[in-house]
Amino acid sequence: MSNPFADPNPQSLDSNPFADPTVQAGLQSRTQDDYELSSGAAQQPQTAQGGADVQARLEELQRRERELAARETALSQKQEHIRNFGKANWPGFGFNILFHSIEEEIPDAHQATVLMLYRIWMFFVLVLAVNLVAAVLLTASGSSSGDLGAGIMYLPVLSVLSFLLWYRPVYNAYSKEYSFFYYIFFFFGLWHALFCVYMFVGIPSSGGAGLINLISSFAGGHIAAGVVCTLATVGWALETLAFLWMFKNVRAHSSGEQGHTLAQAKQEIQMYGIKAYLFKASSMPASSQQQPGAQV
Repeated sequence: MSNPFADPNPQSLDSNPFADPTVQAGLQSRTQDDYELSSGAAQQPQTAQGGADVQARLEELQRRERELAARETALSQKQEHIRNFGKANWPGFGFNILFHSIEEEIPDAHQATVLMLYRIWMFFVLVLAVNLVAAVLLTASGSSSGDLGAGIMYLPVLSVLSFLLWYRPVYNAYSKEYSFFYYIFFFFGLWHALFCVYMFVGIPSSGGAGLINLISSFAGGHIAAGVVCTLATVGWALETLAFLWMFKNVRAHSSGEQGHTLAQAKQEIQMYGIKAYLFKASSMPASSQQQPGAQV
């Protein structure tokens, strides 16, 4: 009678237990299960990583779209700016020779300063006109014989020169923030202040209806000439004081806030050439020192 507990495939002690087909089948089944588990676990972080990549790409596309829209807006504004600047609007009266707009070209933070300088220039023209009237009265009264010719010459010539030599440079300086424009203003601005002091003194036959001519007119009984000379003298005093005050403010802005130097002005001349500053300031790009916001 056979033993039911006997091993149908008896093995010796030296035989390989893993050679048993049953053991091999079990091992293969366990290996397959482990592989499937590990594959599923690996797919989960890969799926999460893929979602993060898609989100990052979407954010990058959105950022690029915003940049493109901003560039298109800036380009449209620049084109509109160029179209407007191509239209001369100053001095008006059907004789426009250049574009002048403090609101359009000057940064908001400095519009009040440039507007005050523009008013000082207009007041200078007004005082020149009053000075001319005083020169006419001085000549008619016989108090002075050489003031009329100089007074006639001062009004048109100095009105134009003052605009071109000190007002327009400071206008361009605040618009472009170039050192060269500031130093042009400082140079000719000092001459302007000295001329106003000279006119305030009112030396006879100099064309200035200032203090000396004022005293001479009242002393000689020429009341009308004396009154107009008084207006001219007060005008020259106010012009001098107002201009020196604004000169100080511009100097503080240029040297203090912006740090413009004479060396920078020389470098700018070498970069663009003197002709660009004198005749093509409107085509020059704004300096990197220009404040956000806003040309000849």
